[in-house]
Amino acid sequence: MSNQVPILESQFSPPVVKDRYIQRVNLHKKMQLIPSYPVTLIYSSAGYGKTMGLSSYVQYAKQPVCWLTITEYDQDFLSFMTKFIHSIQKTEPDFGVKLLKSLKDYHYHVREHEVWSMMTDVVNELELLGQDLILILDDAHHLMHAHSINKFLQLLTQHLPENIHYVLTARSKPNWSSLSRLKVKNELLEIEQKDLALSLDEVTHFIQDIHEIDLNDDDLKQIYDLTEGWPIACSMMVQQLNMGQSISSLIQMKQDGLTDLIKYMQEEVFLKQPSIVQKFLEQTSVLESITVEASDRLLRINSSQQMLEDLEEQNLFIHQIDHGTFRFHPIFKLYLENRLRYSNYDEYEFLHREAAYYFEETQDLSKSIYHHLQIKQYRVAAKILSDYGQVMLKEGKLDRMATFLEQIPEANLVDFPILKYFEGELLRYRAKYEAAEECYNSAIELADDDQNLYVLSMAFEGKARIYLDTIRPDQADHILRKAIEYREPLDVKNEEKARLYHMLGENLLNLGYANKAEFWLDKAKAFQLREDESNLEARIYLRTGRLYQARQFLMDKKEQLAKQELDHLPQSYRETDILLSIVESFMGNAEDGKTLAEQGLQLGIENESLFIEACGWMRMGHAVQLIPRYDRELSVQCYEHSLELMDQLNISRLKAEPYMGLCMLYGLAGEYEKAYHAGQMGLRETELVKDMWLSAVIRLCISIASVHCKRYDYALESLEETRHHFEACEDDYGLMIVAFWKAYLAFETNDDETFNSEIREFLRRLQTGSYDYFLKKRTYFGPIDLQLMAPLLHQARTRGIYETYVTRMIYELGFGDLERHPGYTLRIKALGEFKLFVANEQVNDSDWSRAKSKELLELLITNRHTTMTKEEIFDELWPDQDETAANKSFKVTLNGLLKILEPHRKAREDSFFILRSGSSYRLNPQSGYELDIHLFEDFIQSGLDEGHPEKSKELLLRALKLYEGDYLSNHRPVDWLIHERERLQVLFLRGAEKLAQVSVRLEDYHTCIHWCQEILSRDQTWEEAYRLLMYCYYQQNNRPQAIKWYRRCEEILEKELGIEPMKTTQDMYDMVMEFI
Repeated sequence: MSNQVPILESQFSPPVVKDRYIQRVNLHKKMQLIPSYPVTLIYSSAGYGKTMGLSSYVQYAKQPVCWLTITEYDQDFLSFMTKFIHSIQKTEPDFGVKLLKSLKDYHYHVREHEVWSMMTDVVNELELLGQDLILILDDAHHLMHAHSINKFLQLLTQHLPENIHYVLTARSKPNWSSLSRLKVKNELLEIEQKDLALSLDEVTHFIQDIHEIDLNDDDLKQIYDLTEGWPIACSMMVQQLNMGQSISSLIQMKQDGLTDLIKYMQEEVFLKQPSIVQKFLEQTSVLESITVEASDRLLRINSSQQMLEDLEEQNLFIHQIDHGTFRFHPIFKLYLENRLRYSNYDEYEFLHREAAYYFEETQDLSKSIYHHLQIKQYRVAAKILSDYGQVMLKEGKLDRMATFLEQIPEANLVDFPILKYFEGELLRYRAKYEAAEECYNSAIELADDDQNLYVLSMAFEGKARIYLDTIRPDQADHILRKAIEYREPLDVKNEEKARLYHMLGENLLNLGYANKAEFWLDKAKAFQLREDESNLEARIYLRTGRLYQARQFLMDKKEQLAKQELDHLPQSYRETDILLSIVESFMGNAEDGKTLAEQGLQLGIENESLFIEACGWMRMGHAVQLIPRYDRELSVQCYEHSLELMDQLNISRLKAEPYMGLCMLYGLAGEYEKAYHAGQMGLRETELVKDMWLSAVIRLCISIASVHCKRYDYALESLEETRHHFEACEDDYGLMIVAFWKAYLAFETNDDETFNSEIREFLRRLQTGSYDYFLKKRTYFGPIDLQLMAPLLHQARTRGIYETYVTRMIYELGFGDLERHPGYTLRIKALGEFKLFVANEQVNDSDWSRAKSKELLELLITNRHTTMTKEEIFDELWPDQDETAANKSFKVTLNGLLKILEPHRKAREDSFFILRSGSSYRLNPQSGYELDIHLFEDFIQSGLDEGHPEKSKELLLRALKLYEGDYLSNHRPVDWLIHERERLQVLFLRGAEKLAQVSVRLEDYHTCIHWCQEILSRDQTWEEAYRLLMYCYYQQNNRPQAIKWYRRCEEILEKELGIEPMKTTQDMYDMVMEFI
């Protein structure tokens, strides 16, 4: 070895991985592909952990590894080659002895043919090694401008022997023509900056788990957004937090909190650039985003395009966000801009001023305001904002506007009264109504002094919108008319007047005057109303019972909004999704109603509007009430959470609807006092503000609750009062529902005269309003059990009331023998403990006069797909009795069962639910009885067959929630039920296994772990569950748990079956151990 080349041993070993290094599964998995490729390039900006990631991989690599860390002192060809050979000798001591001797003959100025000759000798000797070898050149960017070494590396890349895997890390991708050929041949593995950047989950794990710093989700998200997953920035922020730095100062990027990071960027990135690049970086840093045009204009050059592309290619913390537009990493931008500000403030100020004028010329006024504010030209910024603010509001740039208004001093704000109006609008959109009203009042006071009628009209419009948002129509009326008074004389666009007419119509609707509201809506349209943003037309349809029209209007509106690129402005309770949700629930489309409520909730959270969020919760409560798989308690929680949010907002009026939902919910549960109290609480709110329609709806809920709680006298009285309110509001849907419940009460109380008139009224409105869905699915105001309709329709047909229509409805509804129909659905729960519901009331154990009657029903359920002869029943239930005794026991038992199932059945009348054919019996499949097993089987099979993982997961979750235990779990094991119990248990296990598998595909490891543990609690030999558990814990960087589950699998299989795990399970274990 040449004595001229000093050897530093640390260059030939990877750095030690620190205890607190983030073990990154996805990055490690990509690096595990290194032995599968001849060449691997790992490139990114400084501080992205290229070296540490590769060092972590090397610890577990199966192949021998040769490591060389390049420094800036290794750019001489002879020095580099000496160290290159030495790095290989660390693994292969006999390698390169002759090569080192030949280096003594090389001169410092190496010629092309000598580079080729050296590459040939190296490749030939590498090929003789006879084993795979990984060659790693770390920090190879130091070599890219050393011509001879660069040429050697390119040639080596093109002529690598098959046993060599060549890895380079660098700050940018080498500009070698050979790389594209390797890429095409799939012989090049690239690990880029995006692979090295930390994800939000990894940042959270690093801060909370590794460093045990407790931050809330918002702070973690802000750190992630600021650092964009830059590992060294995250690490330095953690250091500052550990030293007591406040999270707010770090997030705001205060200079003193980022000293070490700024020093790092200066030494590792900025100062290593040519002076012309340094100048370009400083000057363009004043721009929020950099376009070629803006940069050329600002710097008075015409070479920005090439410069920006070169910078991006070098990974200098800049990336292209779309064609021709670039952006610096936020922390690098802070460093550059501060450097310019402190070193040359005059230039800093000049560049911002020039940028402001440029963007004003190009009509990008938002950017112009930004640049004026950066150099404290507050009055100019305020003037532009006063002219441009309406456009910003319409485009939904609320956060941007809020940032501008926060920076403008109060003294400048008062010079432009409309800015106070804008401030009020921002607060109103975020449901901060009291603060918003103060801003509107300030705008009115300032505008009144200047006699600025336009600002006066806008401020009064804003105040009126507060009362419209919070549905206080009596207070809104006077203020709205004031706004109209100021605006009508002004020379403004018709659409500005139309907006106020539209608002007046909405307010009249809130007062219950639908026809007057429609008049003002038509007037607004005549004045060129651009868009019905508050969905007034749909609300008119809803409040007059035209639900199909309301639904169609809102569906069309959703489609239009999806096509618009503008940010959406919050619309309080009038949000399209929020409004469509209640329409769907009223029409019985509960799943759609729930989905829309969830979307509304999300919109409220995104817009920081507690008001919209509260509306989303109450609409969720309505939808969930109608979906059988959800517990009643979930609806209660939705309504109560909505009420809590209304309390926080101090908006009492909006509590009416959650109280309405609670009234209905408690009524269905038979809790009359609670239902009545909730209804009265809601009525108090609606009557205070004179909302006649919602008062009518709440009275309807109180009436229905009274029916369910058997308070028939009060229900009749309340329904009659409700009818008067709906007549005043001209709501045909409400009137139809009132007629239905009055007809039902008349039927129950044998009031034939009232029944005839009310069923006639119900059927008339049902037809004319196209409300057929009321009969066909459970709707919000309809009966829980649709079978209740059967005897009413039979009675109507018998009496010749709309006979043709009723006959068609009976056929479409699939009702069988109406003469024997009991008017309710038999609901049976057999998964878990047996439960029976007759007419929506649970049959208790004490209600069974004979235990054998219950067991007979369980036997018939088990054999529901076939008939059973009496003799077969005798054999199963009375195996020890002779035929005569068994027959006597059977008659008594069957009679006891029929009394439970059909308590009002006439003597000697055939049973509706149990069919008898000669001496054979079975459950009547045409009776419409509900059995949880049917739903469970359908959902499981659909989930197993579904190819889309999200849909499959949803179906399987719905199925498995139904499985509350093994089939008839409280029944002793007997021959006739064991087969069915085992069949359903296997179906459960198959469904749970598929759910766990699709959860892995969706990277929802917590769900997978939960269902694998459920599987093993029922069958501890189910091997796929062990494999999935091992994989999930492996993905979560929890290798000890993965190993624990493998050991348990080994132990259980040996103990229970005397076998070892399958090869696939062993392969999973090998994968985990390989990482260790």
